[in-house]
Amino acid sequence: MVSTHDLPDTAVPSQPASAGTAPLLSLSGVSKRFPGVRALHNVQLSLRPGEVMALLGENGAGKSTIVKILTGIYQPDEGEIRIDGQPVHFHGPRDAWARGITAIHQETVMFDELTVAENVFMGHMPVGGARLVDWNAIRARTRALFQRLDCDIDPQAPLKTLGVAQKHQVEIARALSHDARIVIMDEPTAALAVREVESVLTLIRQLPQDALAVILISHRLDGVFEVTDRIVVLRQGQVAADLTTKETKMAEVVSYIVGAH
Repeated sequence: MVSTHDLPDTAVPSQPASAGTAPLLSLSGVSKRFPGVRALHNVQLSLRPGEVMALLGENGAGKSTIVKILTGIYQPDEGEIRIDGQPVHFHGPRDAWARGITAIHQETVMFDELTVAENVFMGHMPVGGARLVDWNAIRARTRALFQRLDCDIDPQAPLKTLGVAQKHQVEIARALSHDARIVIMDEPTAALAVREVESVLTLIRQLPQDALAVILISHRLDGVFEVTDRIVVLRQGQVAADLTTKETKMAEVVSYIVGAH
């Protein structure tokens, strides 16, 4: 899996902070070990409101471990996580969800036999008088979420009638229904056709607004360069590069990923 040798201290190009914009999320000195394996070592990274950041690296570089730490599945052995400058401790996924962090994976976990609106509000359906489910509110709120995403999906349509890209849109709407502030998209285009890839990339471009930010994990570098503001490369469990997308080239990113830089 990952090597236990440190990367040189000079491996990470300096990434200046955006003037006047405090980080929404920051990781400082985060490390994680498993028996015989050091998965992460002294990871430093930050995410600002309205930013789309790519998190790249080869298999075993540490991407999945960071995602699991940010979503409360793992706890770091060392280091600190801050949201809005305040230290946070996630003892499980519910803690991360309560702080507005959600992950959308390549394989969506939804219910084909239910409607779109039911999938969006599954587990937190609005209730009205006599503690009964308020179906009108569910449909209205789902419609408003799709308007925000500029998606034309019928809230009453059975989920099974939707294509793969539309199901990603439903899952993003579900995340936003929980007031998500940080959306982690883990290989959202890996199994999509070209037209569906463009649909998801368009959606990612539309997401960052107000205090919302996106972490994108993808092996499709052309899409990464199309929609991201920053690119963070992990190698051997450490940050090998933190780059401004518009100021770098694909060849440079690849060289950091494979360790040739």
